[in-house]
Amino acid sequence: MELYPFIQFTLNSRFIKRWLVAGLIFFIPFLDFFSIGYLSRTIRTMMAGGMGLPTWEKKGEIWIEGLKQVFLFILYEAVPFFLFSFGFFLTALHPFTAFFGRIITFLGFIAMFIFSFFMPFAFAVFAEEMDFKKALEFENILKAIKEVLIQYIAGYIGIMFLIGFFYLTVLRIPYLIGFVMFSILTYYILILGAYYFAQLFIRTSLSTVKITEDVLKDI
Repeated sequence: MELYPFIQFTLNSRFIKRWLVAGLIFFIPFLDFFSIGYLSRTIRTMMAGGMGLPTWEKKGEIWIEGLKQVFLFILYEAVPFFLFSFGFFLTALHPFTAFFGRIITFLGFIAMFIFSFFMPFAFAVFAEEMDFKKALEFENILKAIKEVLIQYIAGYIGIMFLIGFFYLTVLRIPYLIGFVMFSILTYYILILGAYYFAQLFIRTSLSTVKITEDVLKDI
């Protein structure tokens, strides 16, 4: 699995504007659905065997697909979000309940890490099947992850590390410059992650890879 050829494609003048626009609006509410939808289409393109990036011709469909992927993310993170909310509530309620609130908040972080670990392949399943039910089948997704476990863990940790690094460094640059750069760099890392995990996904028994012709028309 070679990332370098894909990086060359993404930096080509034909493709760089496609992901750069998505990166600029990645943290803007409602507009970010375009970015996430484009990321989903990129995953599908990679699984179909394409090396390039999809076009922006079907903007409405891209926005809707992004909305669906965000909803999938909310479903996956429902338990952590509940634990965070309940933990913060107990912490603020009373000094006596604050101790339990901190414990529950800590459990929320653990739950978030566990559920987030499934997200790359969950996104891939939904990008391929457009089926929430299949994207929520934890047992099947876990089975697929186990088939490429070492590479999956390496990719997951690598992405988290790079985003964390940019958060601690680039975001400190003042006058919104840091925020804009962080948005673009974070999205670019996710684009690379889309390629990486798509290549892993098609090697598992979970992938059906039945979308090639329609997807390649959008490149």
